[in-house]
Amino acid sequence: MRERTQLRCETCGVELPPRGDGPGRPARFCSRACRQRAYRLRSGEQQPEPAQRQQPTAARLPASRDAFIGRAQELTDIGVLLRRARLVSLVGTGGAGKTRLAGEYAARAAATYPDGVWMVELAPLTSDHLLAQTVASALGVREQSDEDTVATVIGALQDKRALLVIDNCEHLVDASAALADALLTGCPQLRVLVTSRESLELPGEAVLRVGHLTLPDDSAAPRSDAVQLFVERAKLLRPDFELTEANRPVVAEICVRLDGMPLAIELAARWVRVLSVEDILARLDDRFELLSRGPRTAATRHRDLRATIEWSYELLDDTERAALRRLSVLSGDFSLDSASAVCGASPQRTLRLLADLDAKSLVVAVPGVVQRFRQLESIRLYAREKLAEAGEVDETTRRLVGWLTSLAESHYVGQMLYTVHDSPRIDDERDNLLRAVEWATPRRDERLAVLAAALGWTWRREGHTVQIRKLLEAALTITAADNPYRGLALLELAWFNLGSGEFERARELATEAMALEETRDRPVVQSRGLTLLSMIYQAVGDAEGSTRCAERCVELLRPLGRPLDTAVSLHNLGYAALAGGDLARAAELLEESLPVYLELADPVKQMETLHSAGAIALERGDIEQADEYFWRSLEACPEAAEPSTYAVEGLAIVAAHTGEPERALLLGTAVATHLRKWRIRREPFWERHVDTAMAIARAALSARAARAATEAGERMTLVQAIAYSLREPVAEDDSPLSRRELGVAMLTAEGLTNREIAVRLSISERTVETHLLHIRTKLDLRTRAQVAAWAVEQGRVSSRR
Repeated sequence: MRERTQLRCETCGVELPPRGDGPGRPARFCSRACRQRAYRLRSGEQQPEPAQRQQPTAARLPASRDAFIGRAQELTDIGVLLRRARLVSLVGTGGAGKTRLAGEYAARAAATYPDGVWMVELAPLTSDHLLAQTVASALGVREQSDEDTVATVIGALQDKRALLVIDNCEHLVDASAALADALLTGCPQLRVLVTSRESLELPGEAVLRVGHLTLPDDSAAPRSDAVQLFVERAKLLRPDFELTEANRPVVAEICVRLDGMPLAIELAARWVRVLSVEDILARLDDRFELLSRGPRTAATRHRDLRATIEWSYELLDDTERAALRRLSVLSGDFSLDSASAVCGASPQRTLRLLADLDAKSLVVAVPGVVQRFRQLESIRLYAREKLAEAGEVDETTRRLVGWLTSLAESHYVGQMLYTVHDSPRIDDERDNLLRAVEWATPRRDERLAVLAAALGWTWRREGHTVQIRKLLEAALTITAADNPYRGLALLELAWFNLGSGEFERARELATEAMALEETRDRPVVQSRGLTLLSMIYQAVGDAEGSTRCAERCVELLRPLGRPLDTAVSLHNLGYAALAGGDLARAAELLEESLPVYLELADPVKQMETLHSAGAIALERGDIEQADEYFWRSLEACPEAAEPSTYAVEGLAIVAAHTGEPERALLLGTAVATHLRKWRIRREPFWERHVDTAMAIARAALSARAARAATEAGERMTLVQAIAYSLREPVAEDDSPLSRRELGVAMLTAEGLTNREIAVRLSISERTVETHLLHIRTKLDLRTRAQVAAWAVEQGRVSSRR
């Protein structure tokens, strides 16, 4: 048998139907009209006069009925892409505003296309049989009885410098791709703009993701397209509606809860006729019932949020639907490993599923972070309903709890607190850990203790204490004494008590945990407990007890062959020796540990050991060397918040001993103010140094000067105190950015990548990306370069390197 080959019309390029295997020459043209045009061109005739071929009717675009809000960058991007590529697809989830964006661009760009701009709506079509006829009808081109409809459309547009917008292609994606391919092949000056929930996957196609409108980071955000859209639509229904200082935070929260999606925001705004914005916000947990009353003349999927998502869900195959449902148990963004666990599939298979769902705009790959994804909140809630309908909630949650338990065990038992690469992974799962603890508590699941311990670790590092402490206490109440994880939860609760200054209770908890661990061969867990006990004894002035625990920790860790972990334990032992007055031993231990710190540790750990080196120099009376170490300590990570206060105090002590009493008192007061606010107490050894320096400073000043320095220190933010310590300009506290956001902006200006910033600040890449999003939103900036330029202009980049 002869092999069949897919042929195209030699005139217009449209695909020809396959021929049978019988004899005869293969077809070369799709119609008699194309064959005649080809013969005329071959014989030297000119192409047919315009009158001989059909002309499309004058361009018609749907007229807008309300104001177009935001999307200035997207409109620019579409124009740029259409100059580079002849096919551009606007891809995004349902309700993202793709149709409105495409229509707005078409209206604004009409003058760019002298031969016309047309928009074709495919949503009403239920099959691809009438696709070509729908396009022809939109163009005003009559079908020819002796010619394929696609060829007729090509003939009408063949020499036209025109733009064709094809809207809502996702349910006819294969047929739409074939049609676009034929039109672009046969019409060399044509540009095609497509809207769809997935791209057409054609050669030369440019894809522009249409995401959420700009969101407010907090109630003080100066500009937000999402908030502006809510206000504008609300005013159409209630002309007296105004954005005020009182309702601004509520409107902002509505927009954030709705993921900045235009359709959902517009549907919510319609309720201002009968509900306050507070009532609207309170009802968003049942958003599918609330957001179901759009304009009567709109398509069903544009009147009802549930219908919008359901339209996409119905286009999935069974495997994709199951994956989408199961992913809904994950809170926030999620990793490939967690997705694989809840889907019950291999990582390779799960990655393919995530790629398919991302292509169909039902999950989103987190920008700048490798293999992390997220679902929009409305999609997650819809998928959660489907998971319940399928009866899969408990089984899927069990898989999540099992995976989190393995992760937590690895973190506590197999890894040390100080290993840089383990922390971001467990930290990234803090929202899922909270869900797992809430699920395991009423079931009295034996895994609750390790889950609660991991939850305590992740949220304690973020500064959250009250709620998580209560969850830990509840977990310990229902955890059996012989539970293998009980000691881990006890240690985490002890950390919370140490941080709040409840030293005796912290010692009791840590001692109980260590008694449990004596029967288990888990040196890493024992080392964690010994480190904590050493710090507790140091806090209460028991230098002997602190040194004893630190020595035992070194003995346990040295044989494990972990250079950084061993170096940290040596540093802790050295600090305990310093607090106990053994200066020679402290210097020896620090000399051994410092090079390893500087090579392997994260910036916060480097800050701590450099401070210890400064404290040793201070004990020796070498003020100049102490000043150098304290300075290097602060520069190692000036964004580190509470850890940086030690270095600031060190520089205050140096100032007191070098004839700068006002500077010393101001810095000492600034740190003391923040420590009181955070309810943090210093070790007696270090506190004596600070108190002595403050007394020296006050004695050198008049009462009036001392009062002025004290008041100035009390007013200082920590960011200002750090800048003052480094002798940099102290900016007024009028920045809309938080301390952490300022730090990210500074490091961006220094040219660091997201990964490098994450390592520098000991946070995850995902968190860096979130901070950058908040920075751009607050400052109304679009690009990373603009953020860097802002930081330079504000003097936020340190000049001392």
